[in-house]
Amino acid sequence: MRKKKLNVAVIMGGRTAEHEISLQTGEMIVNSLPRSRFNVKPAVITRRGRWIVRRGYLPEGNWSRRLFKGRKGTGIGAALTTLENDRVDVAFIAMHGPYGEDGTIQGLFEIMDLPYTGANVIGSSIGMDKIKFKELLLFHKIGVPAYITVSKEEWKKAPAAVVRRIERGIGYPCVAKPPRLGSSVGLAIPSSRKELKEALSHIFELDRLAIVEKYIEGTELTCAVLGGGPGKPPVALPVTEIVPKTSSYFDYKAKYTPGATEEITPARIDGRTTARVKRTALKVHRIIEGGGMSRTDMILSRGRLYVLETNTIPGMTKTSLLPQAARAHGIDFPELLEKIVDLAMEAHRVKKSFRH
Repeated sequence: MRKKKLNVAVIMGGRTAEHEISLQTGEMIVNSLPRSRFNVKPAVITRRGRWIVRRGYLPEGNWSRRLFKGRKGTGIGAALTTLENDRVDVAFIAMHGPYGEDGTIQGLFEIMDLPYTGANVIGSSIGMDKIKFKELLLFHKIGVPAYITVSKEEWKKAPAAVVRRIERGIGYPCVAKPPRLGSSVGLAIPSSRKELKEALSHIFELDRLAIVEKYIEGTELTCAVLGGGPGKPPVALPVTEIVPKTSSYFDYKAKYTPGATEEITPARIDGRTTARVKRTALKVHRIIEGGGMSRTDMILSRGRLYVLETNTIPGMTKTSLLPQAARAHGIDFPELLEKIVDLAMEAHRVKKSFRH
């Protein structure tokens, strides 16, 4: 007997600086989910937080996010009613940053009793908050770069004192970034007091907190992990080495401009180091409850491994690292998406079995 197709809503966009990247990710997912197994519905959240959700599912053929451009959308209540009326089986979350990768929309889908892809509420929120993430990793004795946190209130009250604290505790060059944004939005590497002040001023336009880390010179590595499903171990995919070509570090432009970086999979490191990187990625994935997928970024410097951050909703654009690692592991993009959806459905079934 032929299995009934699953109804998938791909949720993308949102009120975040990563809105456009999320739309790119969402469009790739919509057009790559195998229509033999899935009915697909795009759901775009505008920069103002309005939802654009049409009734029904897409016909065969490619869909473009530009079809939704300029539409005002509806409130969240009407949008969720559309999802319920169209009997959506699972939400594929293709959102990055606040309101999408931070546990908020995951909590919404928990209340709706709707399966969703990626990490659960706690895993999403910890992965998004770089400060809490580092505190948790330090508790588990996982190496992270030395860092200092600064609030906007501290900065406004005594900027000179903040600068002195960073110069004494971290020094130059350093890495300054907002702690609750992804895709390297707002990231800078100041090498002087003037550049540090400019970086912090920009960060405080994006967030009320800033994190300033010691700059670690070394080999940039990333390792993606796929969940194994309830009761099964997660799997670390081949390690990727990242070599930016157009900038000195893996910034927003380097991440999303084709040809701006050289991404080498598998990484040019020895077998023992590869195993160490994979063990670290798996350990981090388990600690934060990464669920269906995660991707942990690291720096290898003089034999020491430092964890920078973990993405619980890695990008799925043409230049993204998770699909590249999956291909090197023998998993093509449509198969990867199928696996992520299947993991979401399995996780939801297990959660429901414990409800009273």
